[in-house]
Amino acid sequence: MKTRQHQKLKQKTQLMNKRNTFVKYICCIILLVMCSMAYAQGSDEYFKMAKEVVKEKGNFAKAAEYCEKALDLAPLDMDIKEYLGKCYMELGRLEEARIVLLDVLQHSPRRTDARHYLINIETQTERYASAVCYVNELLEITPYSKTLWRRKINLYNLMDNRVEANREIRRLYQIFPNDPEIKQMFNNVLKEDALKMNKDGDLNNAVKQYQSALMVTKDDEEMYLNLINLYLKLGNTNEALNTADMGLYHLPGSKEIFNKKIGILQEQHRYQEAIALVQEQQKKAPSAYNSNLLIYLTAEAARYHKNSDPYVLYGQLYDRDKGNDEAHDYLLSTAISRGYYADALAILEQDLKSNPNDKNLLSKQLLVYELLGNKNGIRRTLGRLYELYPSDSDILAKYNALAFEDAKVQFTEQNYNEALPVFIRLSENPDYGKSAKNYIYSIYMAKKNYVQAMDMIEQQIRENPGEQQYILRKIDLLAAMEDYANAYEMARQYKEQYPDNPEYKYMFKDISVAYIKYLNEREGYATIRTIADELVAEDPYNLLAYNYAIGARISMGQYAEAMEMIQAALVKFPDNKEMRLKEAGVYSQMGEHEKAVAALQKLTADYPYNHDIKGSLVEEMMLQAKAYEDAGEPFQAKAVYHEVLLVKPNDTLAAIKLANIYIARQEYPEAMKVIEDSLDLNKDNPELLYKKGVIYELMGDFRRAREFQSKYVPPAHKYEEHKDHLAYLDSQLLKNQINISYLKATADSIFVHTSVATLEYLRFARRNTFIARANYAARPTGVGVQAEADWYHTFKTEFYKTAPYFIANLGFANQFFPKFKGALSLFSPVKKVYMVELGGKFARLPDDRNFITGVLGAERTFDRLWVNAKVMVMSDTEDLYNSFFAQARFYMQNEKDYVTAMTSIGTAPEDEKLEFQIDTFLTYVNTMVGAGYFHHLSHRTSFGVLGNWYNYRVNDNAYVNQYNLFLTIRTKF
Repeated sequence: MKTRQHQKLKQKTQLMNKRNTFVKYICCIILLVMCSMAYAQGSDEYFKMAKEVVKEKGNFAKAAEYCEKALDLAPLDMDIKEYLGKCYMELGRLEEARIVLLDVLQHSPRRTDARHYLINIETQTERYASAVCYVNELLEITPYSKTLWRRKINLYNLMDNRVEANREIRRLYQIFPNDPEIKQMFNNVLKEDALKMNKDGDLNNAVKQYQSALMVTKDDEEMYLNLINLYLKLGNTNEALNTADMGLYHLPGSKEIFNKKIGILQEQHRYQEAIALVQEQQKKAPSAYNSNLLIYLTAEAARYHKNSDPYVLYGQLYDRDKGNDEAHDYLLSTAISRGYYADALAILEQDLKSNPNDKNLLSKQLLVYELLGNKNGIRRTLGRLYELYPSDSDILAKYNALAFEDAKVQFTEQNYNEALPVFIRLSENPDYGKSAKNYIYSIYMAKKNYVQAMDMIEQQIRENPGEQQYILRKIDLLAAMEDYANAYEMARQYKEQYPDNPEYKYMFKDISVAYIKYLNEREGYATIRTIADELVAEDPYNLLAYNYAIGARISMGQYAEAMEMIQAALVKFPDNKEMRLKEAGVYSQMGEHEKAVAALQKLTADYPYNHDIKGSLVEEMMLQAKAYEDAGEPFQAKAVYHEVLLVKPNDTLAAIKLANIYIARQEYPEAMKVIEDSLDLNKDNPELLYKKGVIYELMGDFRRAREFQSKYVPPAHKYEEHKDHLAYLDSQLLKNQINISYLKATADSIFVHTSVATLEYLRFARRNTFIARANYAARPTGVGVQAEADWYHTFKTEFYKTAPYFIANLGFANQFFPKFKGALSLFSPVKKVYMVELGGKFARLPDDRNFITGVLGAERTFDRLWVNAKVMVMSDTEDLYNSFFAQARFYMQNEKDYVTAMTSIGTAPEDEKLEFQIDTFLTYVNTMVGAGYFHHLSHRTSFGVLGNWYNYRVNDNAYVNQYNLFLTIRTKF
C-alpha cells in the first residue's frame, strides 16, 4: 500500500516539474520579445552620428538617414530637423529641404542657419525675390554683415534689377566706407552713373559724379582722363589741368595723364611749362619718346615766339652775363608772371645756393611752388621758412594752413597716427581749434578709443554750450559704446526739453530704432515693447514703430496685445500688405486658423497675382487642416484640404493628406480619385505614385500595388524597408501555402498525454481561399485521421478590408475525432471598425452524440492591436454548455510578427485544436489562459509557438490542469 502511494507521489512530482518547466519556457519567450521591443536608439545619438559622418566623410546622404531616424524619435527637435534640411540641400533635394526648413522656421522663427540654407535653395531654384526676403530677415538680426549685403546685391543683379542693386551698394558703402572691395563696388556705380550722364549730355552732373568717385578711389587712371575730357568740353582748362596734376600726384607713372597735360599746355601755348615737365620726366626716366617730345615742343615754342620776345633777349643776355641784375630781375619776374615756372625755379635755385636763408628768395620760391601746385615743393620751402622765422605771423599762418590741410588728407586716407598730433597742436589755435577738435573726436571714434572720444565731446559741449551738434554726437558716441540705455534716455530728455527742435526728434527716432535692433539681438523684448510704444505715441503714423511693437509682443507670446497693435496699425495703414500679412500670421500663432485663412483670402483677392501671398494662404490652410486632424475632426480637415486644392490644384502634399483621411475612413475609391486627379497635374510624381500603390494594397489589389510602389525611390534610410515591403507584396501574389502543425497536450492529475499533427494546403484566389487539411493522432488503441476542407469567400465590394465574408468547413474522421463535422460562419463589418461573426457548428461525436454550437463574436483593430471576443453556446441534445473566449494580438514594428494572449471560461473547452477531446472534459467548469509568438522568417515563411493552460474543476475540491504546446510552420510558394 505504501509503495503504491509512493509511486503516485513520485508521478505527481514529475508532472509538477514538467508544468514548471513549461511555464519557464513561455516566460523566457515573452521576455525575449519584450526586450526586442524595448531596444531603441536615442535621437541625440543619431544626430551626433549625422554630424560626424558629414565632418569625417562629407556623406550627407548617410547624415540625412540618421537625421530622419532621429526625427522619428524626436519629431519636435528643431536642431535635428534644421540639419536634415541642410543635408537635403547638399543632396540637391531642394523642394524637400525647403519644406523641412520652412517647418523649422514655423516652430522656431529666430533661427538664422535655416534662413541661410533657404537663401541658397531659393537662389538655386531662381526664386530670387524669396531669397531677398530671407536676406532682409537676417539683416534685421545682423545688420552689419557684409556677406549678407553682398548676397542681397548679387540677388538683385540676378534679377537684372540694377536700380535696387546700385541703391544697396550705396547703402553698403555708407556702412563700410573703408572696405576696399566695397569701395571699388561703389566706385563702379559712380562711374556707370557718370558715363550715362555724359552720354545724355548732362556734363555738369557727370563732373560731380567723377569728383565723388575720385574721393573714393584716387588711383583710377580712366576716371582722371574722363574728368579731364569733360572739363575740356566745358571749356574749363584750368580745372582740366588741376585734375591732371591730381592724377599725376596719385599716379606719377601714368603716361596717358602726362600726355594729356602736355597737350593742354600746348593748346594754351604754355610751352615753357610743357617743356619743363618733359625735362623733369626725362631726368627721372630717360627715354627716346621724351627726348623726341622735348625737341618737338621746343620747335613749337620757337615758332611761336620767333625770337622776338624780350624774355628771350634778356635770357640771352643773362646767359652771357650772370651778374646783370636787370636781366636777372626781368627774367625772374617775367617767368613768374608768364608761368615759366621751370625758368623761375632754376633762377631761384641758383640764387639760393649763395643765400640759402634769404627770406625774400624763399618766399618767391614758395610762390612759384604754389603757382605750380607742387605740394612737395610748398611743404619743403614752407617748412624751411617756418624753421628760420617761426614768429613771422604770415609764415605761421601759411604753415598752419598747410599742416591742417595735410592732416585732413591723412585723416581721409585713414592715417590717423600721422594726423592726430597735428590736430592736437592746432586744437588751441583760434582759427583751427574748433575744427581740429572735431577731427580729434572723429579719429578717436574711428580708432574706437571711446573714453578719449567721450572726454573730447564733453569738452566741446562745455566750450560750445547750446550747440546741438555736440549733444547729437554724444548720443551717437553712447550708441557706438553700446550704452543704448543712456543714449536713449539722453535723446528722450533733449526731445522733451526742446520739443520744437526737429533734430532732437530725428535723433530720438534714430536712436530708438538702433536701441531696438540692439535689444533684438539680445531678446530684450519687454524693453523693445516700451520703446516702440513710445515711438508710436510720438508718431502714430510710424509704420516701423508699429512693426517693432508688434514683433516684440509676438516674440514674448503676447499675441492678443500684438493683435491689438496690428488692428491699430491697420486703421492708419488699411492697405498695407505687410501689416495684413502680419495679422494673418498672428491669428495663426494664436491658433485661430479660420481667421488667419480669412485674412489671407482677402489678401489673395486684392493681390491675385502675388505668389507669395497665395503660398502663405496655402500654408495656413494646411495648418488649419492639421489642427482639425489633431483635434479629431477629419471632416473639417477634409473640407479644408479640398479648398487648398481649389487654390493650388497641383499641391501634392494637400492631395496626400486628403487621401490619408479617406484611407483612415477606409473610403478607398475616394482616396484613389484624389490621388489620380493630382497625378493629372503632377505627372509621374513619385510620392503620388507611391500613395496610389498603398491604396491598391489596402484594396487588396497586390499586383497593382506592387507595380506602383516599385516606381517609388525611397530615402536612403528607408531603402531596405521599401525593398522588404516589395518582397511582402510579391509574397501576397503567391497562390499556394503549406502549413505543418504539432500539438502536444499533457495533464498533471490524470494520465493524459496526447499529440496531434496537422498538414494543410491552401490555395488563394481573387476572393476565395480553399483549404485542405489532414489531422493525425496516434493512440495505444489505434490511429485517428481526420480530413477537412475549408472555403473562405469574400463578397465583392469596393472596400476590400471591410468586405463581408463567410467560412465553411466540412470534415470526416475514423476515430478519436468527431466522425463528421460541419460549420458555417458569416463575418460582416459594422460601422467600418468592427467585424461581427455569426455562425454555427455541428459535430457527430465518436459516441454518436450530436454536438451543436452557436457562435457570436466581434473583433476590432486598433493600430497594431487586434482584439477578438466570442460567446459560444453548445448542446449535446441533453445539456447546454457555454464558453466565453477572448484573445488579442500585438503586432511588432514590422507589422507582421505578433504576440498573442488569450483567455476563456465556460463549461466546455471549445477550441478547434482540441476537437479530439470534446467529450473528455465536457460539463466541467474550466478556465484557460494562453500566450504565443508568431514570427516571420521571411515574407513567405513564418513560425509560431502557442502555449495554453487549462484548469478543470472536476468536483468541488478537485481540479485538473492541462498544458498544451502548439507549434506551426507556414510557407507560401
